Amino acid sequence: MSLENSQRCIADRTRGLLRRHRVTQKALAAECDMAPQALSNKLRGSKRFTLQDVARIADCFDVSTDYLLGRDSEEAVK
Repeated sequence: MSLENSQRCIADRTRGLLRRHRVTQKALAAECDMAPQALSNKLRGSKRFTLQDVARIADCFDVSTDYLLGRDSEEAVK
């Protein structure tokens, strides 16, 4: 999987988790210690997710980092 596809997968799966858990981007950004605009930019693809971002988002939603990266199709708990 290319870096671009990986970034798109992280964004798509994060948006899905936001919808399913009824969490706002602003709330997730605060929980992940990130500016809301930074999260928005990453979800739109104008900025890249870091490994730290992926780990924090996974922790917030109690999913595996492999799920966010597209390496696992299940939202398996870590």
